[in-house]
Amino acid sequence: MKKIKMLVIGITMNCAGTEKSFLSFLSCLDFERYDVTLLLAKREGLLLDQLPKQVKVIVMEKYGEMFLLSGRNAAKTLAECFVKENPLTLFEILPYFIKILLSKGEKRSSAATWMWLHFMEKMPEIREEYDLAVAYWGDRTMFYMCDKVKAKKKIAWLHFDYANPPRDDSIYLNYFEKCDKIVTVSTLVDESLKAKLPAIADRCVMMENIMNPKQIWDLALRGDTFPDTHFHGKRILTIGRISDQKGLDLVVPVLKRLREEKYDVRWYVLGDGDADYKTMLSELLVDAGVADMMLFLGTTQNPYSYLRDCDIYAQPSRHEGKPISVEEAKIMYKPILAARYLSAPEQLEDGELGVICDISSDGIYEGIKQLLDSPALCDRFTETLSKRKFGNSGEIEKFYRMAEEP
Repeated sequence: MKKIKMLVIGITMNCAGTEKSFLSFLSCLDFERYDVTLLLAKREGLLLDQLPKQVKVIVMEKYGEMFLLSGRNAAKTLAECFVKENPLTLFEILPYFIKILLSKGEKRSSAATWMWLHFMEKMPEIREEYDLAVAYWGDRTMFYMCDKVKAKKKIAWLHFDYANPPRDDSIYLNYFEKCDKIVTVSTLVDESLKAKLPAIADRCVMMENIMNPKQIWDLALRGDTFPDTHFHGKRILTIGRISDQKGLDLVVPVLKRLREEKYDVRWYVLGDGDADYKTMLSELLVDAGVADMMLFLGTTQNPYSYLRDCDIYAQPSRHEGKPISVEEAKIMYKPILAARYLSAPEQLEDGELGVICDISSDGIYEGIKQLLDSPALCDRFTETLSKRKFGNSGEIEKFYRMAEEP
């Protein structure tokens, strides 16, 4: 049988939810049916070595740095990629920068996206043609797939809540309509997208992130753990990119109140992220007198040994699609606190599998207090989770149908 020639467009293999989800997806994929090439913007990341040997890894010919473009590095990245080659490009950049600086909120985000799309036009096309192209890393990889990749069929993955933060529908609708299928990772993410863009509802397929409980437990039984072995209080853990989205600044007043009330707790953050946000967060912690209560552990290939040894897993995010780390905490039977992002009620079954709190410092404080003050509640969550089966390798069949249907 002739293999399906598949190109997956990625960014890096850093330790983040999308990358971990992709590895789980590959762990179930039938390589007898698929010849897989992974195109990365940059060949880097702690998870690079975990890619199956059957996956061929290639790197974008030019301008891969554009996939890591942010407000903090935009001027430097655009200068390195384009102005250095052609100084006249500066006159293309300035109107976009001015519009971005003069805009706020949704309009600023829209202006930044339009700028990214303009400079994407300068990226070389992929010369080889594929049977199937998959934009697994979200919106920028979808834009690139639609405009720069030749494939008989194109599938985009949507890992986030499309409606939050707001996006420019005119941009996204145009690109979604270029895709044969759009994968949404939860029922509520699926409903959110269809409500905002009903014209593409028939292209949407809800396919959960694939989880491998055996692999997670195997990794949890080895590897590093919390460095402060002398600490005997309660350990609260958050795993994820350090950014405004994850709501860690909302935790600072929570830690201050817990200290005032003599709770012996520490909040650990596993992950890397936005340097400016982390600086701001560190300053908030110092000003509140709780810098010693939040510890930044950096990144690791194996977060599961930390998850094994924490007392509470917390996801204080302002918005999410369906975070992998919450699913992993469920697999490891941890008491969970989740802010009320879009899929939290679905993930925690309306409070049956963990505490759901308001997206605010007061809400996080009340939720954490509830877990700290009630060992019996924590035990109930742990017992309930231990009776569940979380493996969902059968989800791969949905992908096969999308990829192989006429």
